[in-house]
Amino acid sequence: MDLAFSRYIRERDADSNGIGRCISCHKYAKLECGHFIPRQHLSTRWDERNSAGQCAMCNHWQHGNQAEYYVALVKQYGQDTVDELMRLKRTTVKFHRTEYEQMLAKYS
Repeated sequence: MDLAFSRYIRERDADSNGIGRCISCHKYAKLECGHFIPRQHLSTRWDERNSAGQCAMCNHWQHGNQAEYYVALVKQYGQDTVDELMRLKRTTVKFHRTEYEQMLAKYS
């Protein structure tokens, strides 16, 4: 599931060569799938609003460059959506097999 979702986000945010603008530093680079709220939080792990194309420098070496990511998310979706993602972070979810299958079908 993670691989399909990551590919979906990278294709959404990049050109056919995988090059796009990093949500955090705004530089053009080969994009990775960065998460504002870390993937360990299952409730937002596959939420498209929580994921965006990031360069390797921001995603790995700057641990998501969270301050700039936050600013970009507020600009893109609004403060209410960012607040919702922060609330969802503290929510426990359990996906059923059919839900995983539906998500996999959507992102494949």
